[in-house]
Amino acid sequence: MVAKTGRRGSGGDSRSGSTEARPLFVGDWPDPTILKDGADYYMTHTSGLYRPALLVWHSTDLRRWTPLGHAVQRQAGSIWAPELVKHNGRYFLYYPAAGNNWVVTADSPGGPWSEPRALGVGHIDPGHVADDEGRRYVHLSAGHVVDISEDGLKATTPPRKVYEGWPIPVDWAIECFCLESPKLTRKDGWYYLTSAQGGTFGPSTSHMVISARSQSPLGPWENSPHNPIIRTWRRDEAWWSKGHGTLVEGPDGRWWCVLHAIMNGHRALGRCTTAEPIEWTDDGWFHVAPHWPDGWDEPARLEMPLSDEFESGRLGIQWQFHGEFDPGRFNMRDGALTLEGCGEDPGRCGPLCVMPPHRAYEVETDVEVHGDCLAGLMLFNGPDTYIGSALAPDGVVRRVQEGCRRYGWHKASRVRGSRIQLRIVNNRQDVRFYVKEEGRLWQIIQPSMELSSWGGVRPALFACGSGHARFHGFRYKALESSTEMARWLHCMRPA
Repeated sequence: MVAKTGRRGSGGDSRSGSTEARPLFVGDWPDPTILKDGADYYMTHTSGLYRPALLVWHSTDLRRWTPLGHAVQRQAGSIWAPELVKHNGRYFLYYPAAGNNWVVTADSPGGPWSEPRALGVGHIDPGHVADDEGRRYVHLSAGHVVDISEDGLKATTPPRKVYEGWPIPVDWAIECFCLESPKLTRKDGWYYLTSAQGGTFGPSTSHMVISARSQSPLGPWENSPHNPIIRTWRRDEAWWSKGHGTLVEGPDGRWWCVLHAIMNGHRALGRCTTAEPIEWTDDGWFHVAPHWPDGWDEPARLEMPLSDEFESGRLGIQWQFHGEFDPGRFNMRDGALTLEGCGEDPGRCGPLCVMPPHRAYEVETDVEVHGDCLAGLMLFNGPDTYIGSALAPDGVVRRVQEGCRRYGWHKASRVRGSRIQLRIVNNRQDVRFYVKEEGRLWQIIQPSMELSSWGGVRPALFACGSGHARFHGFRYKALESSTEMARWLHCMRPA
């Protein structure tokens, strides 16, 4: 199952072991899976409980990314750690959810994608591979593997353990052993198994990328002498919890490890997608390259609008509901989004969310309520972790926070009419809230908030109760440039 272990390699800073990651996707884009398809690259990420799910991105240079569309509209359970592959001219997306592993297929990465089909096997983090005879396998968490059918749509064997992982030194600060994220790469007659260990959300140094190789997709596996290939070694590095890596060859023949990490001091951004250059050794292993190529100083460009004037007549690609995607809950007409109320708790009303790609930004909307509806603007982390402000049916602007529907009152008490403007400013996790009536100035709503303990915060529109709300536009404004973010990250690079 495993042949021999090795020592830590010398890629990156030879004094500390630290290596330098740079961002591809800033925001909560965890568990990246990337596919090279000729001159094209496609990527998608964990979606959790956000629907529609599995947004597929396209690039030709790894620096500019354009969204193509979501692969899954409806799916029970939380979607984690997908695997995007091409086999015999068809595209497959494998992912775990609701205690099973699932697959959707398409003739093009832009879709349309099939309805989900269950593979009939548990575990998480599927990783697909095929051998020279066309036999197909899916590797899973904790070192397991299953055979799958020729059409790739179902498991044909029970899971069996074929890999034990890399022995983490007993004195390292980790969250758990957590052997996950098996990603398979075929090169020069070898199968390379790239995995994650150490746990994702534990100490800043817990997560890591490790590698093993075999001449068979089923092992036996020999651990790399350069393990861990990538890890956060010190808390003062720019990126914490680096792990969940996938190997990919770039357009110029240079190789990369695409992974996720938490930006130091900015946990509220979630797990960003990052990259590190790797190089192959003469004896067929790989480690992090000591130098970065030119042109990678700033984050990659995500060509997706975040503001929305609701004039297209359909939901923009930037939007996801938390929970069920229900087209019957909303419509767009005359430059406004009408959102039906759902439930009594703002955190469980299916808020409509966007992903912020900056540490500092502000969002605004103009909302009117009809019937017994409480509606407004929030920063959403989960059903029990959110904060924002809303207009109530009685014309009072209210604070909403962490499951308390009527927590706090704006001191201005009532507003004139049933329409109001709301603004949230998130300045590097210090958050302020504002309200504005027509013909008046913006007023701050106290108290303000600090969100550094939250992970993966998203601006969201919401409507709860039995009525409905109309949102007249949503405006997102960055309060920092990519250059400013890159300059800050540069100050934290390894010496």
